[in-house]
Amino acid sequence: MKKSIVKMLLRTRAELIYTLERLDFKFTEPYWQHDRIFVPHEYSRERSLPRLILRTLIIDPNDAPVYQLVMRRHINNRHLDYVNITPVGDYAETAHMLYQLGYELRSEFGRQRQELLMGDTVKIFIDRLDGAEQSFAKIESTLRDNDDPETSYADLIETFKVLNIVDEPVEKTYAEIFAEQSNRAK
Repeated sequence: MKKSIVKMLLRTRAELIYTLERLDFKFTEPYWQHDRIFVPHEYSRERSLPRLILRTLIIDPNDAPVYQLVMRRHINNRHLDYVNITPVGDYAETAHMLYQLGYELRSEFGRQRQELLMGDTVKIFIDRLDGAEQSFAKIESTLRDNDDPETSYADLIETFKVLNIVDEPVEKTYAEIFAEQSNRAK
């Protein structure tokens, strides 16, 4: 599926939650995600190559984890992402297959996530990377065939402005942010 995505750094996550609750929107309870990012040999974000993400979701600690394989391809100059998600039955076997296909493990990190469905095609997430002080808000809009990603991107920026979040969008991936924070901690 095609998506337009905007990510912003939050001053406080409580402020965003409160603002949306006043509008009768409620976020889910926080749940935990762990992503292992696999990339092709000689991967470069500038070349718009796909990344494969082997994801673990723990929504309820009393339930078994859910495993997913996510293919994400970001088209740099269009504010467009292609995202496909499929469930995975055997995590270890899937990781082994990725290595056999020539993909390399680029990074891995965990995060706490809350989400809110704003309509048929728009989701808002609040993410906090493990070990990080900051939280991020991310709005994703699923695009239909004829939707213009640039127009959708501009609409998402306007949505952030309405929510009183007027910073510059964060263009780095969570993996890049996590790597920078890990390097600073050393």
